[in-house]
Amino acid sequence: MSKGFSCAQIGGTLGKDPESRATPNGTKVVSFSLAVDKGFGDNLKTNWFNIVAFRDQAEFAEKYLKKGKSVFVSGDLQNRTWEDKQGQKRTTAEIIAYKIDFADSGSKSDSGSRTATGATAVRQQAAPPVRTTAPATEESDPFGDEPF
Repeated sequence: MSKGFSCAQIGGTLGKDPESRATPNGTKVVSFSLAVDKGFGDNLKTNWFNIVAFRDQAEFAEKYLKKGKSVFVSGDLQNRTWEDKQGQKRTTAEIIAYKIDFADSGSKSDSGSRTATGATAVRQQAAPPVRTTAPATEESDPFGDEPF
C-alpha cells in the first residue's frame, strides 16, 4: 500500500472574482484562479492555478478576495476528472485550500495579513541571516552526506 501526501504553497494574483456555489448537502464552495508570473522581459510567462476552498476558507474568499488581489494559498494538490458536454473525459489539477493569506499589506491592516481563520499574522520583515562561518565539516554535520 502506498502512503504519501501532497502539499502546495503558492502566491499569486487573482485573475477574476471568486465564484461561489454550494454542494448538494449545502457546503459552501468557492473557486478562483491565481496567476503566477515567472521570468521577466521577453521571457515572462504566466502560469495559472485553480484553487478551490470549502467552508470557512470559502466564506473568507467570498468576502475578502477580488480580482487583482495578491494572496498566498496553502493546500492539497488534487486531480479532478469529469465528463464535458460533448462526452469527453477531462482532467484538471486543483489546489484544495486549507489556508489563504493576503500577500499585500493594507488589505485588512498594515501590520499583518488576514487569514481564513480570522487571525492576524504579523509578517517578518527581517532578511535571512547571513552565514559568517565556514560550512560544517563532515564530522560536525548532523546530516552527513545525505543529498537534499
